[in-house]
Amino acid sequence: MIAARIENLPALTAALRGYGSQIPFAMAVALTSSAHAVNRSIQAEMRSDISGGPTPYTLRSFQVTPATKQTQQAVVGLKTAPAGGTPYEQAIGHLFRGGVRRFKRLEGWLEQIGILPSGQQIVPGSRAPLDRRGNVKLAEVKEMVGILAASKRGLRNLRSYRRAGRGKEQKALGFFVVRPGDPAASHLAPGIWRRIDSAAGSAVEQWFVFASPGRYSQQFDLEKIADESVARTFPAAFQAALDKAIATARS
Repeated sequence: MIAARIENLPALTAALRGYGSQIPFAMAVALTSSAHAVNRSIQAEMRSDISGGPTPYTLRSFQVTPATKQTQQAVVGLKTAPAGGTPYEQAIGHLFRGGVRRFKRLEGWLEQIGILPSGQQIVPGSRAPLDRRGNVKLAEVKEMVGILAASKRGLRNLRSYRRAGRGKEQKALGFFVVRPGDPAASHLAPGIWRRIDSAAGSAVEQWFVFASPGRYSQQFDLEKIADESVARTFPAAFQAALDKAIATARS
């Protein structure tokens, strides 16, 4: 959370004697305007520094709580959990504070059904289908989840079928899990693997690897971004708001 407030408001009010009743209103408007500018600055930093560009989810991760005449404070902070989604603090908070990435909803589900070992996280494997931002494609994840969920319900058809390749050959796609210390798959790294069966034979692909949580360094200094943005925008925003307040009061 980033908060900006103006100290010594009574002294400022006295210095602008005659306009005292307009100053709190102008201050609230200017603070809110500056907070929105901070939000735009954060988005600009993310666009320039996140490899492949930030997702729309990441770009809309911050919200502005406007200032009022009473509070004289505008706040820029991460939103609460979107409906049915991973909380922003949990998903991307480590970009702004460093430390360990918190667990995602998919990881919680995988642990709950006994696939992901407790305390571990998943990272994309060498053959995971990634989008341009480096995330596993959502449609592919949904297909994987559906097959893994079916296996936990004891269903026997744990594969999907599609035609692919130059000859549009039909292939059967399934998933299996290798847990740490699994003697039946000691040649494979712990994680989630996809199996492809076709007339030409079978192959396996590493989609997710089980790993201990890694530590991240702070990627974005929010206080620095906010200070620089407020320094650029607040003086003009306050002057414009005060001029409008004075003009309105006279009319």
